[in-house]
Amino acid sequence: MKKKEDKPAALDHALYEIEMLVHSLLALCRAGISPRDGSGWLEVFATHARNLNEFFAPKEFGGAYMKPSHFGAWNHSYVFDTDLARRASSQVSHLTYDRERPEEKTPWPFERHFSTLREPALIFLKAVRQCEPLMAYHANRARTDALLDVLPKIQFEGNAP
Repeated sequence: MKKKEDKPAALDHALYEIEMLVHSLLALCRAGISPRDGSGWLEVFATHARNLNEFFAPKEFGGAYMKPSHFGAWNHSYVFDTDLARRASSQVSHLTYDRERPEEKTPWPFERHFSTLREPALIFLKAVRQCEPLMAYHANRARTDALLDVLPKIQFEGNAP
């Protein structure tokens, strides 16, 4: 079976993206995180936020890119976040001249990016949870249920959950 046809295994990867978005957000918001650890978790957050931004966007990025509609009916009107895509690509994921100098560092709007991605993630998770063949693969059911439980519980006070 071609990888593109193996939807349960593909869902495993989509779940991983959402899990890492949550995990990195919670790590970034821990008290006393060192600057080096903060930079590492920022890269994790930015990478997975960018991937999910592309995943939920109506725009097609190429035949190998997954979209929610590959797993079932999808009609959520997500708006592609160009600022997230630009900043994640030029300042974190790629070695470019667009990276901010230490004295120019501007905080990442974690709350805004997470909040923008949470709603489509929950809609997607609720939809795939109804598809038994997708849930039967590996630990997809348990992971989907865990994400459906934790995502709504993340609340922000100031800049931290």
